[in-house]
Amino acid sequence: MKRKKNPLWYRIGVLIFGGIFCFSAYMAGRDIFEARKEAAAFRKLSEAASDYMETAEQKDSIVDPADDHTTKVENTAEAEEKQELLREAAGYASLAEQNPDYVGWLKIPGTRIDYPVMSRASDPEYYLHRAFDGSRSSGGTPFLGQLSDKDSTCMIVYGHNMKNGSMFGTLDDYKSEKWQTEHPVIEFFVDGEVREYEVFAAAESRVLYEDEEGFRYYRSGGDLSEEEYGKLITWLQENSDYETGIIPEYGEQILMLSTCSYHTKDGRFVVAARRISEP
Repeated sequence: MKRKKNPLWYRIGVLIFGGIFCFSAYMAGRDIFEARKEAAAFRKLSEAASDYMETAEQKDSIVDPADDHTTKVENTAEAEEKQELLREAAGYASLAEQNPDYVGWLKIPGTRIDYPVMSRASDPEYYLHRAFDGSRSSGGTPFLGQLSDKDSTCMIVYGHNMKNGSMFGTLDDYKSEKWQTEHPVIEFFVDGEVREYEVFAAAESRVLYEDEEGFRYYRSGGDLSEEEYGKLITWLQENSDYETGIIPEYGEQILMLSTCSYHTKDGRFVVAARRISEP
């Protein structure tokens, strides 16, 4: 008895769905490969900084930028912690030798956010889809927004909200007040020093149309007047998901981390922190 052939529409459907499955599998595999490649590249940079730290430690030549003389290790936990941060800062500073666009290293202890920050004034979004070395990268590298620099009144650092959790893919954890309480400090290693910032607000927003009224936090990077500074702080406090009781005063540097958010079209999520002054 002859086996009945499947109808033409059935065979065409199998081919189509088979093609879709193969394409989806290819895309998923490519994304995983790229994510691992990007993670390995950042890990290599971190290891390079660590190697520099070990070499400097052997030479005992780490200098505290605060007093400009060789740091003497005291037999206290606080002094040892400070010395370790100085070693770490010196290691990260050495990465500028590999790329002049490198600004510093951003780290939030206890989270996955642990990346270099780049800046190219002539093309602010250059690293949107580029790795540290300038090669193409879907995840890109966190970068300073237009008008921002390491010493401006307000720095805005942009990063992709990656589905695999890399870059700023976990930044929206700060929508939780509990998370903010457990991870209140952002570290930024710049020019051989470590700057610490305390998170005071986390807010959802979106990119507004040009003719639409409303406050645009993403245009607050750079040196702000006292009035502009006040408007920014007011907007952040009014739109924050929770209150921290921290109210920055004009003259205190603000660091904002910004990423895409999917709560609405052209959505954005921003975490704001003020620099903690040295005692």
